[in-house]
Amino acid sequence: MKEGSRVVKKEDENTGREDDQEFKQLGEEYDDDYIDSIPSRSQSRRANKSKKAIFRYPILNLLIIFFLLIPIVCLGVYLFVLNFGSNSEDKVTTENAQTETTKPKEVNIASNEEKIKEAKEKAAADAKAKEEADKKAALEKQQAEEAAAKEEEAQKAAAEKAEQDRIAAAKAEETRKQEEAAAAKQAEEDRLAAEARQKEKDAAEKAANEAASSHTVAAGDTLYKIARQAYGNTNVAANVAKIKQANGITNDNVPIGTVLKIPQ
Repeated sequence: MKEGSRVVKKEDENTGREDDQEFKQLGEEYDDDYIDSIPSRSQSRRANKSKKAIFRYPILNLLIIFFLLIPIVCLGVYLFVLNFGSNSEDKVTTENAQTETTKPKEVNIASNEEKIKEAKEKAAADAKAKEEADKKAALEKQQAEEAAAKEEEAQKAAAEKAEQDRIAAAKAEETRKQEEAAAAKQAEEDRLAAEARQKEKDAAEKAANEAASSHTVAAGDTLYKIARQAYGNTNVAANVAKIKQANGITNDNVPIGTVLKIPQ
């Protein structure tokens, strides 16, 4: 490639020299306007160089065209494969759909049986959970009712005990009052009886005193004996002196039949 470039360069230099000579000759033959209308030497050289380069290296041109066509070909292949792939996928989808529609009924039956089994298991689990919840609620309700019943019984027992205590206290109070009344009555009766006895005693003593206020001396009576009968065995001598003084007697001998006064 380097040698080819050197050859091209030398040829370009030679061509440039020839062109310069031709322009010099033309400049001598034509006027200035015509010379201005003619392309310059560099322009002509570039044009000739490009033409020669294009037609002088066909292999290089083919390689350039090949590399330019590669992306175009790849794009075409990609579009073709894309269209073909979509058609193939549609075909495969259709075949799969047909295959699925032609599957044996046993698969659907097994799936349905599995679903039915799962539904039954779920229903059984739900029923068991509901049953346990109902049992728990019933147990809690029963416990609450029993607790309420026990509380009610306790309150009722407490009320009954309080009523019994009140009745017992009332009875005890009534008994105490009755006993006090009976004791008071008995005391009053005893007092009245004592007063009655005292009155009877006083009356008896009075009657005895009235009966003993005079004494007729009988055979064997002495002042000492009469004093003992009238006043008792105490202070007999004083009582004898009292009888003597009441009757004006100076000696101890009293005639039989004499009526003596017995002072109180």
